[in-house]
Amino acid sequence: MQYENVIFPDSVGFQCKNCGVCCRDEPSDINLKEQQRIEAKGFANFLEAPNDPSNRNIRRKKDGSCFFLTEENTCKIHDVKPSICILDPFIITDYDNKTNRIFVDLNPLAIINCKGICKGEMIVPEEIGKAAQTIVREFLEIVAKKTGLPVTDKKVASLTRKLLLRL
Repeated sequence: MQYENVIFPDSVGFQCKNCGVCCRDEPSDINLKEQQRIEAKGFANFLEAPNDPSNRNIRRKKDGSCFFLTEENTCKIHDVKPSICILDPFIITDYDNKTNRIFVDLNPLAIINCKGICKGEMIVPEEIGKAAQTIVREFLEIVAKKTGLPVTDKKVASLTRKLLLRL
């Protein structure tokens, strides 16, 4: 399956069952824009280390789940959910900078635990595809800023790909 330049694994579907597994696996890492959107909704004190710009993780509750996970396994910030949360149960497995194609596959933890993975159609491939595009674009912008090169530079694309493959 494909959404624009995002390539999904064949015959893998996903329909969220609100099991909350993804919200318990690991805290999401958000960017400044996402933080600002969440704060605009009235939420505060949700970062793991608010004074550490290198730690952008959403903090966990005592049971280890995401700060925004409700008792009903829904998300308090669903309408401004971070891109990495929208992408789950998928992860970016490769980025072909020459063709601008983004390859996603199932997160190994999700394969074991997620009840929403199924064969067949995916409920919102556009939403998940846009999340993958956003994540790649943000990585490109960060690398460009750190290197002082334009986002379109081949070195920026190459370094971005290396970073994405390490995730």
